[in-house]
Amino acid sequence: EKWETIKSELKNEFKSIIWNSWISPLKVIRYSNSVLSVSVKTELIKNRIERQYYEQIFVKSNVFYSNLKEIKFVVDEQLRNEQNPEKMNKFHSNLDIKSNDNLESENKISFITSVSKTLNKDYTFENFIIGQSNNLAYYSSKKVSHDYSINYNPLFIYGGVGLGKTHLLNAIAWEIYKENKRKFVYMSAERFMYQFIRSLKLNETLTFKEQFRSIDVLMIDDLQFIGGKKSTQQEFFHLFNDLIDLNKQIIITADKSPSAIMDIEARLKSRLSGGLVVDIMPTNNDLRIKIINNKLISKNSFLDKEIIRFLAKNITNNVRELEGALNKIIAYSDFMKTSLNLDKVKEILSDLLKSSDKKISIGDIQFQVSRYFNLTFSELCSKKRSRIIARPRQIAMYLAKEFTDHSYPEIGKLFGGKDHATVIHAVNKIKNLSFNDKIVKKDIEYLISVIKS
Repeated sequence: EKWETIKSELKNEFKSIIWNSWISPLKVIRYSNSVLSVSVKTELIKNRIERQYYEQIFVKSNVFYSNLKEIKFVVDEQLRNEQNPEKMNKFHSNLDIKSNDNLESENKISFITSVSKTLNKDYTFENFIIGQSNNLAYYSSKKVSHDYSINYNPLFIYGGVGLGKTHLLNAIAWEIYKENKRKFVYMSAERFMYQFIRSLKLNETLTFKEQFRSIDVLMIDDLQFIGGKKSTQQEFFHLFNDLIDLNKQIIITADKSPSAIMDIEARLKSRLSGGLVVDIMPTNNDLRIKIINNKLISKNSFLDKEIIRFLAKNITNNVRELEGALNKIIAYSDFMKTSLNLDKVKEILSDLLKSSDKKISIGDIQFQVSRYFNLTFSELCSKKRSRIIARPRQIAMYLAKEFTDHSYPEIGKLFGGKDHATVIHAVNKIKNLSFNDKIVKKDIEYLISVIKS
């Protein structure tokens, strides 16, 4: 059961041709002394798995098998013993032909097919709902999906979880795919790291570099995952420069702006900021209503306006959560063959609504603000008055007053013993800046979204 779960999760990371040919046939023999033994049908498959896909399989397996140190791939001897020699030779001959066909087929599209994520058919520009919070990201993505522009290279899209970054990357990929003029790779930052590590182990770094240089468009999702990985960052930096010099388009998403990503080298932050940096802000009520109505049309379903307004008002963390809630109540209505009223919707979504109303602590706020501004907790609560520390501290105090029941003196005490006048000044200062300063307003909106989620 563990192994089937692992394979199921790996299915999302590989193209179907690769998963069906190389991953699906794998079977567990045993798990002993921190070594997981897995059977393969031929030596050819064994070599291919070990060279190309070992890292991804190990990472997923390590979640389910505690203290896993190694995966050992073993050619299936049992099958040999069950067949007579004549049948066995014929079997392996056919299998090797099929496997070689798969290998040759994969090598023709070896790099692009093996590293690119499978595209989601629902994530297109037509299905992306536009609002004030995401319109710049949408129109920028439309632009790069058809035209190359030095002003849009790289295009860097950032925002919180479930706001549409991955949707836009998929939409760009679909447009390029339909035009069939440019070669593209769409991959996660983790996948890039796996490929780089594999190339180092196999002494294939030159091949690794040439493969990336052969494409026209590179799309990397969730770049923040290479934070702290110095060798991966270094390789990505050089690749980035090469592709820019060759007029290749680069599109990147992350959960923060380039300057705010933790443990990223300064020179890489500078290069990432050199094109167009756009953000996707948390949705407002009007946009959530538009999203709900669009989903209802696509699902050929109907909900009363009262229910739609309730969902838009109460499920605010991200679009993904909103869609999940909508799917749940529609499924209930279909299965139970009944229409829905507001009371029934509240009952169906009770767990989700309860988690949305979770108690926010000052500790939660301090953690997220420190993380966002790349400060330590002690710096945030210190007496230092430099702008890079004082402003985040004021924002944290403002959010503490907005989202907790603590008094001004209590908040001050939890920020290193500040007096209540200091907290009042901070709250009023940020309240005014949130109306007049676009950067502060965006910082606050982003922090609210992550704190509430």
